[in-house]
Amino acid sequence: MSMRARPMTVRIAAVAAAVSAATLVGATGRAVAEVEPGTYTSTTWSSGIVLLQRDARVEGGELVLIGRYPIHPTPDGGYVDLFPGHRVVMTSDGRGGYEGPAFFGGVVIGSITLTPKP
Repeated sequence: MSMRARPMTVRIAAVAAAVSAATLVGATGRAVAEVEPGTYTSTTWSSGIVLLQRDARVEGGELVLIGRYPIHPTPDGGYVDLFPGHRVVMTSDGRGGYEGPAFFGGVVIGSITLTPKP
């Protein structure tokens, strides 16, 4: 390898390392949003039919519904595992509430909405 090629190889390696580091930091530095604390009306839907509607609240990073369930933050809300295999996703609706699919065993079985109470 010539003396001129060696500095170019070092520069290329340095640029590649910088780009890789920026990509890694960018991927791990993703912002997360939390489901806002407050009181809500929780509505569970399946096939367009209301299955259950009840008072709910979010406090201390938990959804308080029938029990207390830790909320796992995501970039646009969060999700809760109600019991093994049953997960509900709460995505901000842009109006202070949340909505998203309900899964059982990885299959969508319905949806949930959290509507803020005044």
